[in-house]
Amino acid sequence: MDNNEQALATNELSTLPLDHNWYQKLASNFEIIQQYLDKLDTDKLELDDLKNKFDDMSDKINIYETNMQAIVNILSDYDVPIAIVDGKIVETKEGE
Repeated sequence: MDNNEQALATNELSTLPLDHNWYQKLASNFEIIQQYLDKLDTDKLELDDLKNKFDDMSDKINIYETNMQAIVNILSDYDVPIAIVDGKIVETKEGE
């Protein structure tokens, strides 16, 4: 636990009388917990944003690969000796 983090008073609640001090400690617990809930919400938004970016990049890669394959197919129809090898367009020898 960092020096900046606050500790929950949960362990003390069973020994405290039910007075105003008890209420303040209980309210303090919820304030501490709320900070972590807010951070979780922020982290989830960041993860959702990263997932959306990843999905967008995956879509673009799929479109790129599809277009590259279409170009190779068209050129192959005109007997241009090329093929896709390891994700790259390479010149092939006749008959390969």
